[in-house]
This record gives sequence, structure tokens and C-alpha cells, in this order.
Amino acid sequence: MRAEAAHRSEMVSQLLFLEHFEILEAAAGWVRIRTTSDQYEGWIQEGQFSRVTQEAYSAWLQLPKALVGLDTTLSKATLGTTQIDLQHGTFIPLSLGSWKLGDAEYHFHASLHVPVKEDFAQDIVAVAKSYHLSPYLWGGRSRTGIDCSGFSQVVYRHFGYYLPRDAYQQAAAGDTVDFISMIQAGDLAFFDNENGKITHVGIMLDQEHIIHASASVRIDRMDATGIYNEELQKYSHKLRIIKRYTNVS
Repeated sequence: MRAEAAHRSEMVSQLLFLEHFEILEAAAGWVRIRTTSDQYEGWIQEGQFSRVTQEAYSAWLQLPKALVGLDTTLSKATLGTTQIDLQHGTFIPLSLGSWKLGDAEYHFHASLHVPVKEDFAQDIVAVAKSYHLSPYLWGGRSRTGIDCSGFSQVVYRHFGYYLPRDAYQQAAAGDTVDFISMIQAGDLAFFDNENGKITHVGIMLDQEHIIHASASVRIDRMDATGIYNEELQKYSHKLRIIKRYTNVS
């Protein structure tokens, strides 16, 4: 997804396979869309998606679905001889071996995971660390390239918590954690720039360590001032607020 209808425009997000959206307008081979999962808007190119009827979309909503799990090695969708690698966090129909998009029928071979919110406290650290060293990509939402808020969004999706797309939107939800000593694994820490705008987010592993996407998904120390980068020997991000999302739907 791009900010404007041009290849030179910045990428603002990505769609995973089988994610749905509404077309808002069309212009010279591009369409402006709004995603149904998080109401995010941007432009994508014609030919990158398949149109479905309202009836097909309604049927999709009724299907029980699961996520592609952390082991994505063999998770693929096939169309004839074409194979599409499925990324962690992709929703696919549960117990169905295939799904039609328009006239094309895709067959699935995937390691599936059913999100369980009760697993959050026990598994959040392991799931977050599974992205360790993934490359940073502005607008990215997968292990092949991910940004800071895409990282928090897809990790929380693993447990059935659905966060907004951007860091400042995520910071507007959840409950505030007032003190560093009250931090729990999985809390999100938000950081602002010199103008006071929230521009970064990371997932707390404990009261002193954070995992976040900055050049790559990395683990750093954090205190009341912010993130301290040992390699640079300085603070890289200034702490603004910490939020907890146990009540997020």
C-alpha cells in the first residue's frame, strides 16, 4: 500500500494474502482502498488483487478461520504451478483445503494456529522473539521486512488482539502503565520525537528489556528515559507512554 498512486510514493503498509478491503476510488491503474481489518487507507496497483462479490465476502466472514503459525516453512497457497509463501499472521479458512478468489481456486498447505488470548502472558515473549533480527522495512508487516507498528500489530494478532496499524493509533488504545516497576511482558512502550509526536513502538520483554523494529528487530535495554542502544552508546528513542492491552478486542 502506498501513500499516493505512484510507484515512487512511500509504502505505508502491506496486505497479507486473503486480506480484504473496500475500493474507495480508482485512478490510472491504481485504486485507493480501506482495509476491513484495521480501516487503513492507501493505494495499490491494479493486478495485485482479485475482486470478490459481496456474497463471497459475506460467506468468508462466516467461515471459521485460523492464522498461519510461526513455522511458515511449508505454509503455501498454490494456484496451478504457482506457489505463494504464506506469512505468519495470515488468516486462512480453518479445515478447508482450498478457497476461490473470483475464478481462481487456491489450495492451502499451512501450519495453522488458532489465536487464544489466555496464552498471551505465557507465550508473548517467545512469539515476539521469533521475529528477532528480521529486517526493518517501512510499511512492512512480515518477517521478510517489518516496521515497528507492523511488528506489534502482527505479534498481538497471534493472540487474537487486533491493534490499529500505526504507532500513534495504537497509543490511543489500551490502559496506561504508570510506573516502570509495573511493566509486564507484552506491554507496549511508545516513543515520541522532538515535536512530541509518537513515532515508535516496541514490545516489553520484562521491566528492563524491549524488542522493537529499528534497522532490524532488536532487543535493547529500556528505562524511564527511553531505549538505550549499547552499540551507539546513547539513547536512541525517548519514552512517552506505556500501554497494556488486556482489554483490547
